[in-house]
Amino acid sequence: MTQPGGIAVQRFVDTYRPDAGTRVPFDAFLGYADRAAPRALVELWRTCGLGFYGEQRIALVDPGHWMGLLQTWLGGDITSFPFAVTSFGHVYHYDRVTGGDRIQCLDPHFQSNSVIEGDLVTFFNDHLTGPSSHLKDLEGPRGGARSKLGELQEGEIYYFEPILALGGQVRPENLAKGDGVAHLSDIHQKVAAKHR
Repeated sequence: MTQPGGIAVQRFVDTYRPDAGTRVPFDAFLGYADRAAPRALVELWRTCGLGFYGEQRIALVDPGHWMGLLQTWLGGDITSFPFAVTSFGHVYHYDRVTGGDRIQCLDPHFQSNSVIEGDLVTFFNDHLTGPSSHLKDLEGPRGGARSKLGELQEGEIYYFEPILALGGQVRPENLAKGDGVAHLSDIHQKVAAKHR
């Protein structure tokens, strides 16, 4: 439901304003989204667009660009689609299960996929703007990464080298940045190779 004077996820937009360069998707994208995605997400895409929000704390992404990565991690038969990615590559994905919204977070760095309680509107307005989201947890590392490496380009994320899942450490000197899909796919490949 749209809030008075705004959209359904207005609190998210007010907290993490769209960065310069966000763009409303083409009509064909939005037409398909009207049939496949929740109304509040389509409204956000129509109103504010895809791209970075909150000085690159999170990006609303084209699901088609990130879907292959999600299938690599979770299997080709997954029913969810990716819609947002943090500056450090946590991939939020959405589907409906037993008539309700399900939002999950794939954390490739620590090899986990967890369900976030609540519907999509609650996710944007309460979880992402709240004190226990990845956006709050990553505030220090994100600031350090921006100071050291500069701003992200579209599709990029910050990360640590060596890979955290293979013993790397969260330290300023280990910060790097690069293509998000490529790096997160590389994590999966290297971790899988180690366990063969």
